[in-house]
Amino acid sequence: MNYLRRLSYFTVHRNARSVVLAAILMVAQLMPASMDEAQAIPSGTFGIEIGSALLCLDQLNSKYFYDYLFLAFGMPYKTDGGAYWFSASRNRQAGTDLWGIQLSDVLVNDSSSPAEFIGAVFNGTPQQLADAIERNTGFHFTSENPNDPYALRQTRTGSVIAFAGTRAKIYCAKSKYLVPSQS
Repeated sequence: MNYLRRLSYFTVHRNARSVVLAAILMVAQLMPASMDEAQAIPSGTFGIEIGSALLCLDQLNSKYFYDYLFLAFGMPYKTDGGAYWFSASRNRQAGTDLWGIQLSDVLVNDSSSPAEFIGAVFNGTPQQLADAIERNTGFHFTSENPNDPYALRQTRTGSVIAFAGTRAKIYCAKSKYLVPSQS
C-alpha cells in the first residue's frame, strides 16, 4: 500500500512538472530568439516624444527616455561621453527619420553625466537639419556666427544643433542640479 501511495505521488508530480515544462516551452516558442528581434519600428509617437524633447519642449527624464529608446531600438550599442547610444540604423530602423531627415543615432545621458540630456545624430548637415525643423515646426535656429558653417545653432528654448563629424547633432541639456526647491 505504501508503495502504491508513493508511486501515485511521483506520477502526479511528474505529470505536473511535464505540464509546467510544456507550458514553458510553448511560451518560449512565442518569444523572439533575441531582444533585437523583439524590436519593432519606433511607435507612432516617436516624432512627438523624441522631437519635443530634442527641441527642449518637454521635461527631460533619462530613465523615461532610456526605456522609450530601449523599446524602439533595443539595447544601446555603446556607452560613451556620459550617454547611452541607441542606433536607428543597426537595429533595422534605417528608415527612421524626424522632420524628414534620416536619423542615425539617439542618445540619452547615463548616471555619470552632470546633466539630463537627449540628443540625436542625423545624416545631414546642421543647416539641412535646421531648415527641416523650421519647415516642419516653425522653430528657428540662430547661428552664433553666421559666417562660420561649424558654428552652433540654438533656439530660444535651448535646443542646440552642432556638427558631429560630417553629420548634424541636435541636443537638449538641462542641469540635474538646477531644480526648483520643494519648500
